[in-house]
Amino acid sequence: MNGADFIVDFLIKKENVKYVFTYAGGTDAPLLNSMHNKIFYIPTRHEENAALAAVGYSLTAETLGVAMAMSGPGATNLTTGIADAWFDSVPVLFLTGQVTRSTYKFDNPSRQMGYQETDIVSIVKSITKKAKMITDIRELPEIFTKYVEEARSGRPGPVLIDVPFDILKDGQIDEQAWPEFSKPKLKINDDVIKIFIDRVLASKRALIVAGGGVNNSKSKDLLIKLSERLQIPVVTSLNGKSSFPNEHPFYFGFIGAYGNRYANIAMANSDLLIALGSRLDSRQTGDTRSFAREAFKIHVDIDKNELNNNIKSDLIINADVNDFMESIFSYLSKGPGIRCRTDVNDKWVEYFNGLKKEFDVVTDVKGTNKNVHPKKFLQELSKYNNEDTVYLADVGNNQMFAAQSLIVKKNQKFLVSGGLGTMGFALPASVGAYFAAPKSHIVAITGDGGFQMALQELQTLKHFNIPVKIIVLNNQILGLMKVFQDEIYNGVHPATVDGYSAPDIGKIANAFGFKFKRVDTTEEALDFIPEFFSTKESLILEATIHEDWTCYPKMKRGYPIEYAVPAIPDELLAKYMLIPMFTSKNPIQTSGR
Repeated sequence: MNGADFIVDFLIKKENVKYVFTYAGGTDAPLLNSMHNKIFYIPTRHEENAALAAVGYSLTAETLGVAMAMSGPGATNLTTGIADAWFDSVPVLFLTGQVTRSTYKFDNPSRQMGYQETDIVSIVKSITKKAKMITDIRELPEIFTKYVEEARSGRPGPVLIDVPFDILKDGQIDEQAWPEFSKPKLKINDDVIKIFIDRVLASKRALIVAGGGVNNSKSKDLLIKLSERLQIPVVTSLNGKSSFPNEHPFYFGFIGAYGNRYANIAMANSDLLIALGSRLDSRQTGDTRSFAREAFKIHVDIDKNELNNNIKSDLIINADVNDFMESIFSYLSKGPGIRCRTDVNDKWVEYFNGLKKEFDVVTDVKGTNKNVHPKKFLQELSKYNNEDTVYLADVGNNQMFAAQSLIVKKNQKFLVSGGLGTMGFALPASVGAYFAAPKSHIVAITGDGGFQMALQELQTLKHFNIPVKIIVLNNQILGLMKVFQDEIYNGVHPATVDGYSAPDIGKIANAFGFKFKRVDTTEEALDFIPEFFSTKESLILEATIHEDWTCYPKMKRGYPIEYAVPAIPDELLAKYMLIPMFTSKNPIQTSGR
């Protein structure tokens, strides 16, 4: 068989790959030909979107995603999606066709020899776990097996394999058994588990920070079990929002720069903070010296480079969070008892419920009565919806409105571009999400900016009859960036207001054959929710959002995490501080975020 046939054989027989997201080009033509009638290939309308669709597929199916493109511009167009997978730890195999070996420059100092030749391997070295150009067809079995295993193992991430056209089309290799590669689990000592249990028993205000690593390690059910067994409430990062049921009484909210005010205040007052698969980066912690300053900090992460990075912890555990939680239950099964902490936890939950009522997400920060209240609309939308649903939020105000407001339930997912923050993420990622979960509701939440970046994928959605529900929160500006300009550039708005505009969303919907609805008030939006979910066909819902609506509250620069803008009176904050507080007149002077 030739190289292309071998690769397709590997994907089908070894990895059970069913879908490949791609865009046709000359150097990947042999792969497309070999896939024809064997693997369901999904042509997107841009290579970047093929990459993001593979990310959406992987996050939804919790398995390997595959994206493919030709050399040159096809390969370079993949790079944003590759970086997205890298920063959010998503296992994706990227395949690129390369020019023939006879026309590739290798060490030749000339810029280019082959038409559409590009050294994609060098370009993506810093945003992949492994990247390699195949120079000998005999490398295929080992490289493909090793690289796919690498994509999934440890901290997951993307890999790229670049294969020259002549190897794909004319090279010959015998069908053979594939080598096996495996990596041992990191062993967790019982002494470490004992320290953990002792700290839990001694605490009165324990809190788990669940990050994207909980989802990556497929540990959501274990986290629920751990939280309930040890009576420890949970807050989540942006990438970890769907790692714990948001309707659970132990769910204490979404934390960080744009987190729920009540969640950030609760975290500030914890006396034991357990970070599971969360980097504890500056957007989660604010000022590092004041962060959870009276808490004993335990940090569990598969990536040793994230431990003691931004925040210095009292106990670091380099392990997969799934292995860690399994080790806890294994330890407890050996006989060590654990006394009931219900009485302690009841007081902690009672405190939090008062905090949440005081700073309710819908009423904490007021915008305007004009047009649609984005937080109220999204919250009510998620309350109404009890089905298996994949929410995909783009980047901008819309993402933070969704993270602050949506109640993501146990059987639902919340997918975002977290680390890279890729505008235009939601539409292509929803293509991948659908093929991973065709029976689920797919709800893409975007703004007018992100919508314009990827609107060509409306044709992909329509071509495959994907019944996606798209919400466009339209304020006719780049809202999140405008707020940033307001804060540091005295309200000058180049390229966010001045020079920016949005098209007629209804006409676009009509052009692509989508059902369309526009709502201009909160009442209209709420009234449309039942029809939004009952509609069987693809739908674009445009919600008019006044530009006065921002995604506040937001952590205040240079202050502890419990301080946010718009500021609340010190006496009100003091009412909920269980530890000594800093006053707004005496901030900790650091660079903040």
